[in-house]
Amino acid sequence: MTAQLINDQRKISPILLTPDEAKSKHINLLVVDVQNPRFMTRMMPKAQRLNIDVLLGNIPKNKPILITCLTGQRSVSVAQQLIQRGYCKVYVLKGGLLAWQRAGYLVWLTKLPA
Repeated sequence: MTAQLINDQRKISPILLTPDEAKSKHINLLVVDVQNPRFMTRMMPKAQRLNIDVLLGNIPKNKPILITCLTGQRSVSVAQQLIQRGYCKVYVLKGGLLAWQRAGYLVWLTKLPA
């Protein structure tokens, strides 16, 4: 990998927060859940279910945003898209809601798992 490619990748990489770090910053963050609604069974308290088009049209680019999903994989992709569009304070919950729950933090059930 070239130095330029590494630098370009860093520019679009979101900041990963552990559940403990996210919990300590939670009050100041807009928490956005990007799980597929068909498979969504749980979410963080105060999280909003928003798609990227709603985010792009309504959220200021300097607003701190924590992106979550079940495992953290979808979150990274959405966070990278936000960073590419000029959002500067984008965080991802490392390990997703599963890590949040394993750390002992509250999750809301949205429907019973199948």
